[in-house]
Amino acid sequence: MSSMYPAGDPRAALTSAQAVPAAPRSRARAATVLDLVAEKPDAELPLGGRTWVVRGQNFVVALTDVRAGERLAVEGGDDEHIVVVCAGTVSVSHAGHDTDDETVHAAASTVVIVPPGDSTLTAHTDGRVVRIFAAGRAGLAAAARNADDYRAANPLVALPGTPGRPLSERMRVHRLDDVEPEPGRLGRILRSSSLMINWFPDEHQPRDPDRLSPHWHDDFEQCSVTLAGTYVHHLRTTWTSRLADWRPDEHIQVESPSITVIPPPLIHTTQAVGDGLHQLLDIFAPPRRDFLDQGWVLNAADYAAADDVPAHDTQKRPPA
Repeated sequence: MSSMYPAGDPRAALTSAQAVPAAPRSRARAATVLDLVAEKPDAELPLGGRTWVVRGQNFVVALTDVRAGERLAVEGGDDEHIVVVCAGTVSVSHAGHDTDDETVHAAASTVVIVPPGDSTLTAHTDGRVVRIFAAGRAGLAAAARNADDYRAANPLVALPGTPGRPLSERMRVHRLDDVEPEPGRLGRILRSSSLMINWFPDEHQPRDPDRLSPHWHDDFEQCSVTLAGTYVHHLRTTWTSRLADWRPDEHIQVESPSITVIPPPLIHTTQAVGDGLHQLLDIFAPPRRDFLDQGWVLNAADYAAADDVPAHDTQKRPPA
């Protein structure tokens, strides 16, 4: 049996011998695909900025097109969150409990890991930021435009487990333009105590249609955020013995920004199409042990050993 990953794709190391997803314990849910270009924002900010909020079972994503001078406040919380600065320049201030207050500055292509507690993001120029939280922030999760989808938990998604233990109570800043590609390493992966992101390197051409990578996850969601460019999400529901579970294949084109939540065990792959800049960010919660075990996580040394991370089933691929 040959892998569906093209030659040289690091993810081939994650696949198991299972050829197709096992029949799920309940009917697999459909993906949530939100092309935000066509969607009204969930919040309009005083200076003209706009925020869209989308959730998964274990995470919440807030994408904001900010205007210079706007401030985004986060109150309390007992878990870290992630700030992804996609465009523009911002500062993030954190009110420390056992540490002094601190402020960090971040420009485009920077990720800030923010400790628990009160914090404020201030935009110094127009730009775009993505903030990612654990779903335990009930108020933010309830504000998500797809909150009704999670009034009943998806039984196919594993529980988040115990958050990882950071070795520092300070903010950590990661400028990803400084991360050089490395053979055998997937993307640019960072974690927090409860979350993981993979911000893929920029692409300036469409994805080779002969080098797609259809795969699935047995027990966790994948959230894909397109930040620039046009993409097609290819989605397939594996047949089971129950005809009612079957769905037609989907090939959904989105512009940027967009947010897509892919539940297990949908087979999926994402294809950049058209010319120009393409930027893609994937989100997982909790952090993926398989990525940690491969040594792909750039800030793994900032946390206690990966033993606290739930042992998710690894990424898998359908048969050739």
